Amino acid sequence: MTSRRRTAGAGLLWPLAALLCLVGLVLLGLGVVGTAGRDDPDMVGVVPGQHVSVPPEGMSVWSRSPQTRERTACTVGDTLLLRPEQDFTTRVAGQDFHEVARTGPGQAGSTGALVCDMADALYAGPYGPATAPTGLRGGTGLTLGLLLLPLGLACGALALLARRRETVERGPDPGAYTPALRHTAAPGGSRARTTATDAPTGPRYDLPPPS
Repeated sequence: MTSRRRTAGAGLLWPLAALLCLVGLVLLGLGVVGTAGRDDPDMVGVVPGQHVSVPPEGMSVWSRSPQTRERTACTVGDTLLLRPEQDFTTRVAGQDFHEVARTGPGQAGSTGALVCDMADALYAGPYGPATAPTGLRGGTGLTLGLLLLPLGLACGALALLARRRETVERGPDPGAYTPALRHTAAPGGSRARTTATDAPTGPRYDLPPPS
């Protein structure tokens, strides 16, 4: 008798694995393309008191030294710029620039003299968070793609294992067997073939002994 065992839910693993791998590849591709396709921000060297105009998307002050952020304060006009809570770095022309200060929400489009109380060389550049790729065309896409793609591969491996477990088991099937034939001696020394339905030969033990 032939039986076939199917693991519960095994049929859903293949489409789930394909979907996860496809979505993971798309998100990973968006993240890589979005990160590689961004233009390098422009950095303009400034001197204390130089007049600047804050663009609508905001502006940040940058330095080549990561320690500058912790020991300087900058103003545009009479407004103090915000200090980033942690080091924010962008790379331009092979050099790392560290964000020192950034404009607040109400300073977009304003103008004034940029003054920083440090002697380090400073640069006016794009708003810090805008230089980092975000969303699906940035870090989010990369993160989700790196999570979903291995998960899809794992589902594919589980589906392959489940398919291998669906083995064909061959057990005893009473209807597939043919009764063994017995051969009895026939007159003249030849052997006559009898079928399984022939009457048994030999003494009858169910009869009483002869008197």
